[in-house]
Amino acid sequence: MKKLLATVLALMLVLGCTSAMAAVFPSTPTVYIGYGAGGGTDTAVRPVVAAMAEYLGETINCSNMEGANSAVACDYVLEQPHDGTSMFATGTGGFSSYPIYAYSTSSWQDWISFHPYSGPAVVFANKDAGVTNTQELFDYIAAGNKFGVGAYGNGPHTQFEAICAAKGAASPEYSLFGSCADTAVGCIAGDVMVGAGSLSAVIDYLNGDMLVPIFVTCADPFEFTGIGVTAPSVVTEVPGTDGIPNLNETWPIMIPRDTPQEIVDKLVEAFNAAIETDAVKEFAASKGFNIIGLTGEEADKFLSYSISGYSWTLFNAGLGEGNPADFGIPTLEEYNWDTVKTTCEAYK
Repeated sequence: MKKLLATVLALMLVLGCTSAMAAVFPSTPTVYIGYGAGGGTDTAVRPVVAAMAEYLGETINCSNMEGANSAVACDYVLEQPHDGTSMFATGTGGFSSYPIYAYSTSSWQDWISFHPYSGPAVVFANKDAGVTNTQELFDYIAAGNKFGVGAYGNGPHTQFEAICAAKGAASPEYSLFGSCADTAVGCIAGDVMVGAGSLSAVIDYLNGDMLVPIFVTCADPFEFTGIGVTAPSVVTEVPGTDGIPNLNETWPIMIPRDTPQEIVDKLVEAFNAAIETDAVKEFAASKGFNIIGLTGEEADKFLSYSISGYSWTLFNAGLGEGNPADFGIPTLEEYNWDTVKTTCEAYK
């Protein structure tokens, strides 16, 4: 009888623990990823979400909802109940483009964000393009040839605009492919002969010797081990691009700022555990990511700084119709976090 009682009590404890874990969310949550399946944002987000779900003992669904540089997903999540069951994932480049293109009125103040890692973009060419280095690339563009990117205002597009400005070169005519991965596929197919994408989304194509890497936007060269080729950093290729690595993207998972605090606390705990897992560390290494693990005020500061960098880069390139100044967005030269954070109710 005692043995039976002990077994029942143990089972009750297990069931109690399971119920407590399941009660983190009122129902099964979904992370709405603002770009298509297989793209840079999609591939970056899913391993972290999976590790967070495993830690919490929960199911967390991922659903792709592309459109307007992820603004469709952004606004959709804001319209849902802010109870933790709807989250949003994007790239900082795309999110930062909203004021310029009038995609959404949402900004960092609306969100609590979790940034697992950062990663550079890579500029690449079709193997038959006859483009193997930076000068050949700009000569090719100057001849009127198109340049492929996933979307206007995403990280690789914005960074390339800043690189063109530093080079004193006119912006190319762009071909849009919807995602970085699709840009690489289009380049392989010859739909466009040169382009740029998030390194994480196209690294397998480069290591598979299907594209030619021209340069990367991180501060250091990057070795493509599959082909034994080291791509130089843009910093050494184009004078005046020392600040480009500061525009390297992150892929945050975001939840409305007024989500109940107990859910936010659990997500922070799960996120911090996720980026320490071997699965996430190994994935990051395979994609050329640097794990940064930003949450809380550090995440807010980073995201607001990115918005300043990206939005003013796009505006100065003459793209879009929005003026960052009209949204109270300072230039990077004017940026001061102690001032910027007062625009968010959470810091007042």
